Amino acid sequence: MKICDVCGTFNLKENNYCTHCGNKLITEHICPYCGQPNLDYETHCIRCKEQINPISIDDYDVLFSEFNEDLLSNAEISDEDYNQLLTKIFLRAEYFRIYGNSAKEKILNFASIFTPCKPKSRGYERGYIFLGNSIYYDDRLDDSVQIATIIHELAHYFLFTIIESLLCEIFKVKTSSTLQSFVWYFITLPEFKIMSEYCAHTVEGRFIPYGYQNYGSFNTLIENTSLDNDSIESMMMFGNTFANEIIVYLEKYIDDSLRQEIKLQYKMDLKSPKNDSIFIETNDCFPLNVKNSTIIRILYDIFKEANNSETRNELEVIKEGIEIN
Repeated sequence: MKICDVCGTFNLKENNYCTHCGNKLITEHICPYCGQPNLDYETHCIRCKEQINPISIDDYDVLFSEFNEDLLSNAEISDEDYNQLLTKIFLRAEYFRIYGNSAKEKILNFASIFTPCKPKSRGYERGYIFLGNSIYYDDRLDDSVQIATIIHELAHYFLFTIIESLLCEIFKVKTSSTLQSFVWYFITLPEFKIMSEYCAHTVEGRFIPYGYQNYGSFNTLIENTSLDNDSIESMMMFGNTFANEIIVYLEKYIDDSLRQEIKLQYKMDLKSPKNDSIFIETNDCFPLNVKNSTIIRILYDIFKEANNSETRNELEVIKEGIEIN
């Protein structure tokens, strides 16, 4: 089977165009070195043993090679190329209709376009995203809280995917569990976890009624960090900048009509606004070119720091979790 890289539809191997969206399908598993056709699941050519295009990074010696280090060190991305990267991430939603009998069902079905959403019924967390892939939400909660949770975790997914796609563009590869493990490692470092949480809370806050915003997990991170105020403010600005990018696309689908349904669900659940977290919201953002050049530089610094045996062991554990999931 061929998977459409635009809408995700499975197509017969002999199809040249996607049966759902019409996208021209890329002929994969033809070895670029010797021309040998390979089975769909092969990652290396059965004849010459070279890695098959589009190339993916399948071990850490390749990931942390001097070649990739040089690519990252000298990487630049134009505003136009970055916006195309974002468009491609969200393009899948263009080919699906948001449906459901309630606001929660609609949000759940929308999020499922991008990543599996699974209920959880244990633990204190309202929800979480597992290694950049599946979203878990607690279905014991009121529908309004489930809506906020799913949007929050979907924002984490998009932030993960943006960083992942940026590295794929720089290294000129398709994604892999090896690359994803590094992205997850990066995005869960203490300072960047602050960035990620602020981003997710801000995206969530845009689509729920005024006064119900809740920066609880962000506040917990701030209370337990050793970062100084300037560093915290920088992470907030990075988070807010990414959040604004995500919000622009989400507003196409979580439109005024669906937002009114969400407001009604909060009223039906008899939720009272606290208004206390609204003051944490900020308009402070980095210009797009500044944010991108700075993030690339930070990724390079973390990339160099991660190239050691101790971190590689940690990455292997993360990779194993991704592949099991």
